[in-house]
Amino acid sequence: MNTFPYDSWEAALEAADGTAGYFTWGPGGNFATVLITLIAIVISVYSGVTVTRRENALLNESAERLAGKYNSHDAGMEG
Repeated sequence: MNTFPYDSWEAALEAADGTAGYFTWGPGGNFATVLITLIAIVISVYSGVTVTRRENALLNESAERLAGKYNSHDAGMEG
């Protein structure tokens, strides 16, 4: 499927006025680029924070479980 609306790159460069971006499925524009970039940044930061918090909770739970297991085992051997 050829979605490029011009016959050649030269025709595309001649039609470009430097104020609007080129999008395959729409007319494009600088606002769309800014919006998509901001959404991507927000999603990336949110995902990073979510993964970090989840891993922290899982590691803390595992550490408590292992500490309980080995501390009770050590106490049983001493007595």
